[in-house]
Amino acid sequence: PEKPVSPNKKLNIAIAFLLGLMVSVGLAFLLEFLDNTFKTKEQLERELDIPVIGVIPNVKEL
Repeated sequence: PEKPVSPNKKLNIAIAFLLGLMVSVGLAFLLEFLDNTFKTKEQLERELDIPVIGVIPNVKEL
């Protein structure tokens, strides 16, 4: 070679950005898929087939 070869910084940054984006979106989907908690009263009644007799409300401030 006549001159030294250097890394293509723009290409490396673009590849790192896309890989980071794909990994983060994939992780978000995986965590949502693995979440097996009940979010609403209706979900609980539908899955367990029993009526809900009480609900604890979310309290943001005490």
